[in-house]
Amino acid sequence: MKGPRAKLAGPVPVRILRATQFHEFVEQIVDWGRQGDVSYVPAMRTQLVAARTVAEELVQLAADPEPATGEITDIGGPREETMPGAARLLVQSRGNHLRIEETDDWVAGGSDAALPDPGAKLAGPTFEEWLKAG
Repeated sequence: MKGPRAKLAGPVPVRILRATQFHEFVEQIVDWGRQGDVSYVPAMRTQLVAARTVAEELVQLAADPEPATGEITDIGGPREETMPGAARLLVQSRGNHLRIEETDDWVAGGSDAALPDPGAKLAGPTFEEWLKAG
């Protein structure tokens, strides 16, 4: 047994918070795929969430006075987006003229792998709101 389920089976009571891709990750994706004036970004769907939003949820879970019961909680951003669409918003917000091209080369687990599970907590801000807040 590996991953979160193995930790749940252990002797120490735990809570696990799984999150979709962070807003902050988009810039790294753009940088990793950059070749000159083009960045090749995985054609994947996601529900980007701010790292701060995830941190706030972690604090709430850690401060919960109820004993951990081995639950797994999911959190994701407030709406579905595409990684190439988010990358385009990022470069546009920075006044960069980098061209974003979609690629299937990086998509591990399928194009829906970065979507939250049904029943996940959805929390803002959206990626666009996060960019504007700077």
